Amino acid sequence: MYRPQVETSSLDRLRGVLESGWIGLGPVTEQFEQELANSDMVGKYPVAVNSGTAALHLALVVANVPKGSAIIVPANTFVSTASVALQHQCRVILADIERATGNIDMASVREILDTEPDVSAVIAVHYSGIPCDIAGLNELSKEYGVTVVEDCAHAIGSRWQGRPMSESPHIQAYSFHATKSLAVGEGGCVTFPDAVSAERAKRLRRLGIDMGARSWGNPYDIPELGFKYNMGDIAAAVGLAQLEALQDKLRKRRSIVRRYRERLAGSPVELVREADDSDRSGGFAVPVLVKDRERVRIELDSAGIESEIYFRPLGDFPLGATRHTPVAERFSRDVICLPIHPLLSLDEIDYVCDRLGECVA
Repeated sequence: MYRPQVETSSLDRLRGVLESGWIGLGPVTEQFEQELANSDMVGKYPVAVNSGTAALHLALVVANVPKGSAIIVPANTFVSTASVALQHQCRVILADIERATGNIDMASVREILDTEPDVSAVIAVHYSGIPCDIAGLNELSKEYGVTVVEDCAHAIGSRWQGRPMSESPHIQAYSFHATKSLAVGEGGCVTFPDAVSAERAKRLRRLGIDMGARSWGNPYDIPELGFKYNMGDIAAAVGLAQLEALQDKLRKRRSIVRRYRERLAGSPVELVREADDSDRSGGFAVPVLVKDRERVRIELDSAGIESEIYFRPLGDFPLGATRHTPVAERFSRDVICLPIHPLLSLDEIDYVCDRLGECVA
């Protein structure tokens, strides 16, 4: 399923960090943030943190989402998307998804907003890197006055309506976990549409410490309590090296996705894909829908092919979220994700497609 690659230039960058004597949050983290900001693969004003989960929680705090309110999250996502809402002392309401994309269903969101009076925010997930309807979310935000946070854990380099992720008007949370396209082991970033929010996030990621008040007799001030969410220079050094080859790796991932879709077109395998021709997946995963999934996965495994089920529907977990999401529940019974990483060859993709076609047939 995965074969993470760490660029050899990481070794030189890490040596420089270790020899500097400064291995925590410092100048290399700042450089990493600047390089991220110079790309269009993530949102504007990135703030580096120690996980995608931390990025999501910091997004809610900086957006001033009221504690005690409700937050809508899609049922088809990793538990972090909902757990940060609980961590922020909010109630979780599950929205259903679109079977065709795996993304949050706008009709479901609108129904919740029309019937639940205390919703303050929506966290929308770009499932497997497939862009959700950012423009539609923006309309809902204006109409209902809710905050929108995009969970972009899978979406580095995705494009929506032909536009880069940096053009989204929303706060976005990214993951740099070991399995992601930009892999530093553990890490992430949260991006903001304005510089003021990003500066506040930079204080809050390090316990709220404000070094601007530093003097001979005062080491720092803490005007607002924060969290221990900061990235360090060791992880940032790996991230800088990974950025050097990221565009090439994303192109390879997209070509792999394209090959899978070409080979599986017209087969009994149901593809999960972008809603619009102008959208582009970031290529984190290749999800497909099949009948009799357990048998199919066993037969693929016997053929030497790994497959993965990334998520169970969030309603299965003790989140206090009881809303019925039938599409997500059916999706979770049928979906499997196929291998994808930049070292995968066309022959290997064809082999997977041939065996999958035989299993399904």
